Amino acid sequence: MSAAQAMLLAIAEGQKGAGFVSPNPLVGCTILDRDFNLLSTGYHAKYGEAHAEANALAAIKNPADLDGAHVFVTLEPCAHEGKRPSCAKALAKLPVASVTYGLEDPFSLVSGQGAEILRQAGKQVALYSGLNAELEELAEIFLMNQRHRRPFVALKVAASQDGKIALADGTSKWITGEESRAHVHRLRGFYDAVLCGSGTFQKDNPKLNSRDAAFAGRTSRAVVLDPTGAAAVGLKDSALWSVRRPEDIFLVTAPGVKVPQGVQHVESEVADGNFVLDHVLEKLFKLEVKSLFVEGGAQTYAGFLRAGLADRLYLFTAPRIIGRGLSWTEGLVLEDLSATVNLIQGRTMNFGADTFFTARLA
Repeated sequence: MSAAQAMLLAIAEGQKGAGFVSPNPLVGCTILDRDFNLLSTGYHAKYGEAHAEANALAAIKNPADLDGAHVFVTLEPCAHEGKRPSCAKALAKLPVASVTYGLEDPFSLVSGQGAEILRQAGKQVALYSGLNAELEELAEIFLMNQRHRRPFVALKVAASQDGKIALADGTSKWITGEESRAHVHRLRGFYDAVLCGSGTFQKDNPKLNSRDAAFAGRTSRAVVLDPTGAAAVGLKDSALWSVRRPEDIFLVTAPGVKVPQGVQHVESEVADGNFVLDHVLEKLFKLEVKSLFVEGGAQTYAGFLRAGLADRLYLFTAPRIIGRGLSWTEGLVLEDLSATVNLIQGRTMNFGADTFFTARLA
C-alpha cells in the first residue's frame, strides 16, 4: 500500500467511532509490515476504551510482524496517561520502524510530545503532508473544542429547491423524503446535543432524538433556546420531554426565567431580544456539550450565521418548489456582498430524490 492509501484507510476507520467517542477525537490507524503490506487497522470505538493504535496492535496475530512495520494514524499518538495508557509510549517500546501521523494534536498534554517520545525511541516520525481537509474533517469537533474552547456547531436544513423550509402557514412536514430523514437521524447521533429555537419547539413539537438503530440506548440531549420562557411552559407535555430524562434537556433562557425542575437551566445574556450566542456556547461547553446539531428555525440559523459561529452545513434539498413560504436564510440580512457566508470543501450525494450537500463554513 502507498502512504496515501494507508492514511485514507485510517480516516475511513476513524469515522466508525462517530457518536461514541466524545469528548475524545475520532482517530483511525493503519499498520503496514516492513514491505508496506497491510497488517491491521483499528479505530477509537468508544470514550474510555482503547485508542485506535491499541486496537490496531491488538488485531495483529503474530507480534514478529511488527519488526520494521510502519504505523499510520490520523492524529498524533497521545503522550499522556489518561483513562488509557499512552499510545506513543506503547509504540516506542515496539520494533516498528516508522510512525506517520496526520495532524498534530492541539491538546496541551500531547501537542508535539507524542511525536518526541517516538523520536527519542529511534523511530522515524513524520507529519503527513497530504489529505489535510479529510484529516481535519475527521477530527473537526475535537479540533474546534481544543483550538477555540467552544462547541462545534452544525446547521441541518431541509428545504425545497427555492430554499423554503415551510409553507407560509408554517407547515413543514415533510419537505424531504424518507431516505433524507433517515440520514438526519444518523447525523443526530454524531453530536452531543440537538438544538432548536423556541419557535420551532412550539410549532413542530419535535423529539430531536436519533432513531437510528446504531444509537439505540445512547443518551439523547436536547437544547432549546427560549429567551422568554415560552417553551418552558409546555415542556413537560412535549414530545421532547417524553423521550429523554429532564437532566438531558438544556433550557437556555434570559436571567430570572422559571423552568421545570430537573432540567439543565442555562441563563445567558440577551441583547435586542436575541441571545449573545458566544456566551451561550461558552456555558454549554462548560456543561460538557462539545458539539451541537442545530435544527432550526430560520431565526436560529440566522443568529449562528450572523455571529460567525456555524461551522458546518448539512443541507437536504427536495426536488420541489414551494413559492411563498419561509426561507431558511430569511433572518440573515447582509449590507454588502463582501459579508456573504462562504462555503468550502463542499460535496454532494443523493438520498432518494433529494440532494444532500455538506460543507464547512469559512
